[in-house]
Amino acid sequence: MDYKKLLLNRLLDKFEKSKAYLDTSVSRRIMLKLGSSDYPEYDIESSKTREIINSAVTELSQKGILGYEWLKYEQGNIMQKVWLKLDKVEEAYKEAGRIPKSKKASAVLDMVRKSKEKISTPWINEFLETAEASIVKKRSTSPFFPDDYEVTNAILIALEAIDQNRNEEFLERVFSLKCYGDSKYFERNVKNKVVHLIKNYYLKEENNPGLLSEEEVLAQIGIVKAPETIDFAGPLTAKLSGKTVDFSLFHHGIAINSYTVSELGTIDLNAVQKVLFIENKANYIDYLTKKRQENELVIFHGGFYSPAKGLFFQKIYEAAQINQAPPKERVQFFHWGDIDLGGFRMFHRLKSNIIPELKPLLMNKEALLAKKDYWLSLDKKYRGELEKLFAQDDYALFYEVIEEMLKNNCRVEQEAFLVE
Repeated sequence: MDYKKLLLNRLLDKFEKSKAYLDTSVSRRIMLKLGSSDYPEYDIESSKTREIINSAVTELSQKGILGYEWLKYEQGNIMQKVWLKLDKVEEAYKEAGRIPKSKKASAVLDMVRKSKEKISTPWINEFLETAEASIVKKRSTSPFFPDDYEVTNAILIALEAIDQNRNEEFLERVFSLKCYGDSKYFERNVKNKVVHLIKNYYLKEENNPGLLSEEEVLAQIGIVKAPETIDFAGPLTAKLSGKTVDFSLFHHGIAINSYTVSELGTIDLNAVQKVLFIENKANYIDYLTKKRQENELVIFHGGFYSPAKGLFFQKIYEAAQINQAPPKERVQFFHWGDIDLGGFRMFHRLKSNIIPELKPLLMNKEALLAKKDYWLSLDKKYRGELEKLFAQDDYALFYEVIEEMLKNNCRVEQEAFLVE
């Protein structure tokens, strides 16, 4: 064992976590107590080990890198403390064969700034700006990037590729091959970090993004294991490969994949009077079986929609705007979701991004009270998130039901409506 390098690295670890690292005016000693948990390798019962470490400390002391103190009455035999001479920190790094934390931070800072120049996606820029400010202030890449330059660079390459993606769907291994020339590199080295960033920056306003699987999170920015499918049922016709396809023939619904969505041409909704988005799959299937009317187009919304689903939703909405009928005859758009934070936020996202006329269905006070037997309780954090919605005018449609939820400390999931 190289006791000298081990000793120096322990001291440098403490130095990099200390106030002295950021403020050279701080003079408090960066010290280790030998034989304690600081440096248990100093075994006073082993004369050989003790002499090797004593020799290493003495050598470093002669170079002005360390100071030390003998145990009382054990002068020249047992050392008690060693400390780093702050004016010789650079020499300590050289002796340890270690790259200074400040140099690593500076190198990563340059990489982040170069990426910022290429990227225009708001949530990615927010992350990069936050990371940049932290690195400048703390002279540390943590917690935004690892010490490993290769992995840091790989994370930035992935973010640049996501920025350039612009709603195109990529199979995960194709994305990895495009970015790194290795179909499995993304999964092995970068995936967890990118998923973390998507949750904390892209989905930060969403309810419980931590409950989404890695695949569901990545789908939000168009990286998928397999092409996504979109489920719907109703009197819709569309051009596909130059031919008209009548989807109304599929009475029990049909699923098309994301590639088909991108290829859909002119969509005809002349026979549609109502479009209903349903959050939960079980409720979607039940509605098709028992409640769907001939003039309804019912679409399975699922969780927070991905770019592929968003494209389909956009095409449906645009088709409804063509040759608009008088107001009373125009296509009506509804969203039915859980009576909870997630349901409200999914509604808001769809309304604000794609369908301004969107209305909620069975997401009001009356619906909440009707399913009292199936109420789920709210914890303190959840209540706090609900209360924040009162400060946002976009959620005014739900103020009444939110007040009732807070009053009764409850929420309701859609499945409750499957029970008669």
